[in-house]
Amino acid sequence: MACNNHNETEIASYHVQVSAQIGDVARTTIRDDAAARRAEVLWAEGDQIGVVATSNGAISTLDLTSGAGSRSATFEGEILTSNELAESYLAFYPNQQSATTGNGRLRLTLPTEQRNGADGIDGAACGFMLSSASGTVDALSFAFENLFAVLKLSLTGRGEQLARIEFSGGAGELVSGDFEVDWTNELAIEFCDVATTRTHLQSNQILGTDPAPLYVVVPAITYSKGYSVRVTTADGRTMVRTVGRSSGRELQRGVIYNLPTLEFDSEAIDLSLGGRANCYVVSEAGRYCFDSGLTDGVAAEMIWEDSEGLISEVALTSDGYVTFDATALRGNALLALRNSEGAIIGSWHIWATEAPKAQIYSDGTVALDRNLGAKSPTDIGLYYQWGRSAPFTSTPEELGEGTFSDGVGSPQKFLTNWSDVARSADLWGNGTKSAYSKVQGAKSAADPCPAGWRVAPPIFYQHIAALLKKSEAGGYEMSLDEGVAYYPLTNRLTTSGILSGNAYLFLWSNSNYVNAISTTLYGTYFQFTANVNNNSSFAGSGKRLNANKTYGMNVRCVAE
Repeated sequence: MACNNHNETEIASYHVQVSAQIGDVARTTIRDDAAARRAEVLWAEGDQIGVVATSNGAISTLDLTSGAGSRSATFEGEILTSNELAESYLAFYPNQQSATTGNGRLRLTLPTEQRNGADGIDGAACGFMLSSASGTVDALSFAFENLFAVLKLSLTGRGEQLARIEFSGGAGELVSGDFEVDWTNELAIEFCDVATTRTHLQSNQILGTDPAPLYVVVPAITYSKGYSVRVTTADGRTMVRTVGRSSGRELQRGVIYNLPTLEFDSEAIDLSLGGRANCYVVSEAGRYCFDSGLTDGVAAEMIWEDSEGLISEVALTSDGYVTFDATALRGNALLALRNSEGAIIGSWHIWATEAPKAQIYSDGTVALDRNLGAKSPTDIGLYYQWGRSAPFTSTPEELGEGTFSDGVGSPQKFLTNWSDVARSADLWGNGTKSAYSKVQGAKSAADPCPAGWRVAPPIFYQHIAALLKKSEAGGYEMSLDEGVAYYPLTNRLTTSGILSGNAYLFLWSNSNYVNAISTTLYGTYFQFTANVNNNSSFAGSGKRLNANKTYGMNVRCVAE
C-alpha cells in the first residue's frame, strides 16, 4: 500500500494538561512476569506523547510534567485543534517527529534495527502504545494500550559475543518500517510498501552460563507459517530456530512471549553479516549461509563450479538464507535461487580462495591483491560482461542473445547480443552523462565485488598506467610501500563468448563511454601491453578504449 501525507487545515493552539493512564496491556518492559507474560509498566522522565486531532489530522507534542515512576502521569503542552469543545483525539507513544496523518490514518515507524535499553526494550523507539479519547481540550484523559507484541529470548553460551538477533515471518510478512494506524477501524495497523520483512535486534552481549535476556518488538499478527529467530555472533556464526512452521502462530499485542532458554550452537557462518553482496569469499572448509534478501524463493541450487567437489548441500532456509557446505578446495561457484515457477530470481558468486589482501596504492586507493575470482594474485580470475553481476569462466556454460533482464534470470548465459545495452548507463554505479567519466561513482546493486568493495573506476587505472612494469612472472607489476601489486595477462572473451588469443591485460572500469556520433553506450576498459604506441587506455594523453559491453573481461575491486 502507499502511505499518505497530511494536508494542513485551519487550526488553533490551546495550552492543556492531559492525564495519561497505562492500561493492563500496554508499554511492555523488562519487568515482565514470566508466568503471566505481562509487564509492569511505568512512565519515565522525559517521556513525550503525540496527540492527533482526528477531524483534521493536526499533530501535537505533549511533555510529561508529573507521574514519572508510576502508571498515571500528566502531560502538558499545546494542542492543535479546530474544535476545542468537541473533538476526537488519538494519542500515541513514543512520539515521533516524523509522524504524519492523512485519510484517517497515522503514519509511524517501527525501527528495522532495534536495541535493548538498560531495562529491556527501548520504549522510546519501539514501545508503541495508543489511546483514543473525545471531549474538550481541557478535560482529556487517555488510557494507553500496547500496539505490538514482544519476544523474549534467553540465551546461554561459552563466551560468544552477539552481533544481532533477526526476526522474520515464515510467509514473508512485513514486520518493521513504516506503518499506518487506522483510527476509523479499531486502531488497525497496516505496514506500508516501504516496510521490510525482517527486523534486527543489535546486541554485543557476551553469552555465558547465566541466561542473557533479549527482547524483540514484533507485530501482533497471525504468522501463517510461523516465524524464525536467527542468532548471529560477532564472528559470523549463526543458528536459527523456527516456531510454528506447520501450524502457524498468533501473537497478541501487549504480551511477552517467552521462548525456551537456548544454548548457542553454531550451525553455519553468515557470510552476509557485513552486508549483502553478489559475491562472497570462502577461505576455509565449513558450513556457510548468506541472506538472499528475497522473499519469494522456494529452492536454491548450484549452477556451476569450476573445481569439482567445491560446493555441496545447497539449500534454502525458511527465513530466506541460502546455505551450503564448502570444502578446502580453491575455485569458484555460482549459486542461484528459484521461485515457485522455476525461474531464477537471484544468483551469487562463491569465491573460494585464501583471504584476498587489501593493498594500499600511492594515491591512497585500496585494492584487492588479485582479480575477482582469482585463486591467487597470479591467477587470471573470472570474466564479466559490463554491468552484470554473474561471472563466467573462460568457457561459458551457455551462449545466447537476450536483454539485461534475461541475463538476471539466466546468469549462466553469456549474452552474445545484449539488446538493451544502450540503456544501461549506471549498472555499475558510474553513470555517464557526457562523452566519458573518470569520476569514482558508487557501488551499485549489480556490482560483482564482495561487500565493502566495488568495480574500480577509471581514475584508478589512470593512476597506475604509468607505474606498471613487466614482471618476471609473465604479467605486469608495480611497487607499493608494502609489497608488490601484480596484474596477470588476461585476454578476454569476444562478443561470441570465445577467448581471444591476444596476450593483453584487460580490465573493465565502472564507467561508460558514449560514442559522439551514435550516442551508443560502451564500457570503458583498461588495456595494458608492452607496445608503447598503445600501452594504456588511461595514459596522460587522455586516450581511452571502449568496447561493446558484451565482451567478457576481468575485474579488479577497490574499497568503497
